[in-house]
Amino acid sequence: MPYPPEFDQEVYFGIVAENLIRTFGDRALDYAVKARRRMDELGDCVGLELWRGIERQMLTRHTPGAAPATATLH
Repeated sequence: MPYPPEFDQEVYFGIVAENLIRTFGDRALDYAVKARRRMDELGDCVGLELWRGIERQMLTRHTPGAAPATATLH
């Protein structure tokens, strides 16, 4: 049986991070931190690694307050 091609988890984490930022704005990072902490408390190693990756992508993609609250039409 052939093995599946390598899967770049960072791409997945980036997609999830972007969707959370789009949906929750500045609150998204807080939610990701809470989820990561919860996975750590539960001893869920897989969930912990997932949320660490998502949080890492959020930190590289989003600075709270950097985006304008409204759009400007020209």
